[in-house]
Amino acid sequence: METINIFSIIISIISLIIAIISIYYVIITKQKYEKIALKLGNGENIVNILKDYISKVNELDKKDDQIIDYCNKINEEINKTIKKVGLVKYNLYNTTKNDLSFAVALLDNKNNGIILNSIYGIDYSNIYCKLIIDGKTKEKLSAEENEALNLARIKK
Repeated sequence: METINIFSIIISIISLIIAIISIYYVIITKQKYEKIALKLGNGENIVNILKDYISKVNELDKKDDQIIDYCNKINEEINKTIKKVGLVKYNLYNTTKNDLSFAVALLDNKNNGIILNSIYGIDYSNIYCKLIIDGKTKEKLSAEENEALNLARIKK
């Protein structure tokens, strides 16, 4: 039994020596890492530099999301603007040498908008407005107004 106890003591001492050597190498490796980290960070701790960099990247991601949201809102507003225009000039009464009467259709991307019809006569001038929803109106359109509406609807 004494040999087993001696053998156990020897194994314990060897294990202890291996543990001490391992701890020594871990300390040396850590010191080398810290020296390299300081060299990479120009005297500052590279870990802190990396943390700052990561936080700045996260801030940029947030700003990118804000920019994308802003652009989406602008696109929504742009879709509501007048994009399609159809214009027809005509001479209703043949009393003038020029086509001074006109019908103009002003539509957005969804074909919503208005038609303005300006009728010019020698002694007077009138302007009429009709509401357009989805490319249609509840009111009766003149031939010129229909032509202006069709010209506007075919545009992209």
